[in-house]
Amino acid sequence: MVRWLTLLLSLLCIEADAQQALYSKKITLSQRNFVDSIEVEWERSQVYLPITIGDNTYRFLFDTGAAQSVVYADTPIEGSRPAGSIRSHDANGAIDTVPMVILPPFTLGHLTVSGCQATIQRRPVRTPGVDGIIGFNLINSGLLAKIDVRQHLLILTDRKKFFRGEDGHTMPYKLRYHVPYLDVCPFGSYHEQALFDTGSRRLYTMNRSSFDRCADLSGSLFDTQVEGRSMGRHAIGHFGVEPLSEVIFLHLDHLRLGRYTLSDLHTLTTLGESHIGASWLNYGAVVFNPRKKRLIFQPYNGMATDSVANRQMDIAFVSDHGRPCVGLVWEQGEPFRQGFRQGDVITKIDDSIVRDFTQFVSWPFIIGREYRFTVRGRHGETREIRWVRIKR
Repeated sequence: MVRWLTLLLSLLCIEADAQQALYSKKITLSQRNFVDSIEVEWERSQVYLPITIGDNTYRFLFDTGAAQSVVYADTPIEGSRPAGSIRSHDANGAIDTVPMVILPPFTLGHLTVSGCQATIQRRPVRTPGVDGIIGFNLINSGLLAKIDVRQHLLILTDRKKFFRGEDGHTMPYKLRYHVPYLDVCPFGSYHEQALFDTGSRRLYTMNRSSFDRCADLSGSLFDTQVEGRSMGRHAIGHFGVEPLSEVIFLHLDHLRLGRYTLSDLHTLTTLGESHIGASWLNYGAVVFNPRKKRLIFQPYNGMATDSVANRQMDIAFVSDHGRPCVGLVWEQGEPFRQGFRQGDVITKIDDSIVRDFTQFVSWPFIIGREYRFTVRGRHGETREIRWVRIKR
């Protein structure tokens, strides 16, 4: 009897811990029946919002792929109230239990927001100038929003009919884990659900399992879209780098989102979910209507199609135990021809020692200049590679 009572109490404690914090989209707004136009930053294909808390102004990434807002463990926001813990998913599908807080009231434009939930996360990459994340809970609270990066504007309103009559391509979205998924068609008649994730810079990345299903259905026709295969890893989430696996390099004839089409698109696969990233905003404005779970895409060129004509990602660097490491290298790319191999650890650039991954991603590379990289290979050998950086 004592054993059963002890077991029951243990189960009750586990259940109580699991229920300590639940996702909530409830926030309190300082205004009603309002429309506010907020100037935002558009830098390196990501949207940044000016957030004021007390006397301090912060720079928060606007991330539709995050169910909740985020503050970082190394730079806590003063005035946040502990609210237990919650299960959290990262970009690679990894799950962990993380602390939850209620942010102090913050000002965004002319609006003061109270009661906003946020998780406390480790920074996947320590980059200067990013103080936190505003997640999709801002939209899920019922606010309609328009993101227009050409005008550097975020328009927020609680008026249900404010965007009625706006031109563009209407697309329904589904909520999974409280974030928006769109129906996309990357090849032929094959459709999949892709997360609309402005926390990612890449225009489109395809889940490896989805790629396999598409290849099985499409047969040899899909082979014409494959540019290469390589073992590697490139996606970095809050809980670490994706596992080593085979990555497929793709050159898609088209990517259809509803009646809108992007053509001539280079991309690759990932173990994480398929997603449409913030680079989509380079091609048009997006209007969110959370009441009807749909968005309107408004192409800047006023047409139903646009050509991407981007370069294939030829090299990706990740953190390996804190060290900068070649996570992935395309065998048809210039970095591979110069001598980079998957697993190489960067130890020096020119005559300067590279101490860790944070220092490496902050390195003041000059585009077009040749650098001398000293690397240590997977078998301990040291090599020098001369490489001209042509993009960050």
